[in-house]
Amino acid sequence: MDRGQGENLAAIASAFYAGGGGGPTDEELKAAGLTRDDIAGEEDEIVWVWPEHEKALDLFNALVTQWRSGFNGATGLDYNVLPFLFELYSVEKAQQLARFDELQIMERAALKAMKK
Repeated sequence: MDRGQGENLAAIASAFYAGGGGGPTDEELKAAGLTRDDIAGEEDEIVWVWPEHEKALDLFNALVTQWRSGFNGATGLDYNVLPFLFELYSVEKAQQLARFDELQIMERAALKAMKK
């Protein structure tokens, strides 16, 4: 995997846990005493999912309930469920290490985004 692919995976996971959601509505802004001009330039960044990362994103989405946590919040994903998910998502044995590497990139980026 080249550097650009790792950066795309990290961006996907960061966006997933950064709060996103398209920003506040006009009503929400008004209730807070703000206008669109007040938040100009703070729109969510668009992150494109490359076709080669769709399987990793599917697996990552399936793992959202599998975070291990401690006193300071999430510490990492519980990998015990991966064999089940690899079977469920038809990940061939030859591709499992590559998918695991991608998930770890996404996991690190998600943890970083959660700590912000």
